Amino acid sequence: MPERFLGGGAPGKGLPMGAPKPKGSGRGLIIAISIIVVVGLGVVAALFFTDIFNKNAANTNNTNLVTNTANTNANSNSNANTNANGNANLNSNANTNSNQNGNLNSNGNVNTNVNAPTNQNVNSDPQAKSSADADKDELTNAEESIFGTNPSSSDSDGDSFLDGKELKLGYYPLGAGKLVASSLVSTFTNALYGSSVLYPRQWVTVARSSTEQIFTNPTGDENITLAVYDNPARLTAKQWYMQQTGSVVDATGLVDVASWDTLSTGVISPNGLVYYFANAGQLYVISLNYGLKPTVDSRATFEMLARSLTVDPTKVNVNTNTVNANANTNSVGNTNTAGNTNGNSNTNSST
Repeated sequence: MPERFLGGGAPGKGLPMGAPKPKGSGRGLIIAISIIVVVGLGVVAALFFTDIFNKNAANTNNTNLVTNTANTNANSNSNANTNANGNANLNSNANTNSNQNGNLNSNGNVNTNVNAPTNQNVNSDPQAKSSADADKDELTNAEESIFGTNPSSSDSDGDSFLDGKELKLGYYPLGAGKLVASSLVSTFTNALYGSSVLYPRQWVTVARSSTEQIFTNPTGDENITLAVYDNPARLTAKQWYMQQTGSVVDATGLVDVASWDTLSTGVISPNGLVYYFANAGQLYVISLNYGLKPTVDSRATFEMLARSLTVDPTKVNVNTNTVNANANTNSVGNTNTAGNTNGNSNTNSST
């Protein structure tokens, strides 16, 4: 039989169909195939991981690009913040402007200025000051001319008393004696109430009514008014004054004063421009008006006229008796009632 039919030649070849394979040849094939598979899987795994690493690398690079872009945006945002700070500064300027409201505080000053004149009008007159007095004798230069005293000498008669002091106390400033006996003054008397005052002879006097007299200086820019009022309640001058003004004026600001004869007592208003005297049943109000002038020319003259006030006691007694007569009438009426009782008693007795 030919050798090829007897199993000769290369292993695995030339075997007849259905003949058993030689022992050990199949195991080698399996091992070879396993190796090939393992190697193939390794190659595939290597390729897979390489691809992943490459992708990660690409992602990492992309991330860096994105990060850089983000940083660029961050810088842009930083610039935006800078602009925002600029706006904040603008707001600060606005706050500075709001401080202009502080100027509204000037309204407080306006209120103060308004209140101050109101208080001064009640308690004192800031313009009620005497005009120029060259020789400092308490007579203004205008009064020196009226009374004929020396404007360059404070003591015209050399008696050691100031000319103004003598005039205010009722003495003659040019020599010895009382002022009333001199030719410098005249006397006015209200016939109804019996009140009299002295006034400069050069002044003009006019009756406004039966109870009011006005004395005017030669230039016509100042005048003194004497007014008389009934005082049936016998109030003091201070009581009457406070009743007229209410609680507007503090009574402690009133200065007590008396006439030269001390029979009329009263007070001076806080501004020194009004004298109030009470005498029995009458009130006497003597006031000085100097118009719109900044100073007063006739201060000493005003005091002289006011304190020279005298009142005829017979005029005062007439008014007082009238009040008593009314009281007596009531008393007589009571007596008549008693007489009627006695008459009835006699009638019963006769019966």
